[in-house]
Amino acid sequence: MLTTVIGSYPLSYAELGRDAVAGSVKDQLDAGIQLVTDGQTRYDMVEYFARAIEGYSYDAGSSRSFIKGKIGKGDPGVFLEDLEVTRGIAPHVKGNITGPVTLVFSSSIEGYYQGYQNRQVYLDTAEALLDIARALEQNGVEWIQVDEPFLSVGAPMEVAREAVQRIALGLKIPVALHVCGEVNRIFKELLEWEGVRMLSHAFMGDGSLKILDFPELWASDKMLGLGCIDTKSTRVEEVEEIEELIRAALTKIPAERLALHPDCGLRILPREVAFEKMKRMVIAAGRVLQ
Repeated sequence: MLTTVIGSYPLSYAELGRDAVAGSVKDQLDAGIQLVTDGQTRYDMVEYFARAIEGYSYDAGSSRSFIKGKIGKGDPGVFLEDLEVTRGIAPHVKGNITGPVTLVFSSSIEGYYQGYQNRQVYLDTAEALLDIARALEQNGVEWIQVDEPFLSVGAPMEVAREAVQRIALGLKIPVALHVCGEVNRIFKELLEWEGVRMLSHAFMGDGSLKILDFPELWASDKMLGLGCIDTKSTRVEEVEEIEELIRAALTKIPAERLALHPDCGLRILPREVAFEKMKRMVIAAGRVLQ
């Protein structure tokens, strides 16, 4: 079973510079994680892309993202800088892309697109995100993860599918779609999305366990990302708790279709708690496979 993380890690680029990236990666490797990220130490998941996409802007004073004009290219500059550090330390790296629906709904639209009903704002955002994802692919990442938390709270699924598929089908490497929160209602629909190799969800803290009983999951060839660490709590799970969740999943789908990861990003946790949670997850995975 693949072990990975979702994205963010509790170190600050503003405080540590490139050492924040290096420290995040080293912690992941020391915990035994196989597929690492750069730790997303510079900004939150919206600010990264609001700063990088033509037509978007970010106001640091109000911590708000805006769409003020026609969306154009995505600039991969800071992503490639942090990838260079990450690849210098880790053999297997995943790139993180905030999904087009989440990015649009997290931004104020002023002018060109005339509101959130305009389908084109999502598709243009997807094209800009694909620019960044392709640059990461060309520079050695082995997976791309698209983060779409807004899908679990009632986002427009038809345009979301079109926009996410535009990214996924535009890449050669496998793509994971991460949706945290309650996904039981939308999971069967997500199974139909083309180009998505893995569906990744929160199981320890957000209660997506019902999907393990869906025959559509059993029959699918998609991988399942099993969130098995509660990233909203500082309580460190016992290894046995994590092991029990993994074994429950393995009664439904084979190990080669399962990836293990925290429920969501680790940013809000103390560093020592984040590290111990990852470490125990890896230990639980090892026990299950003995």
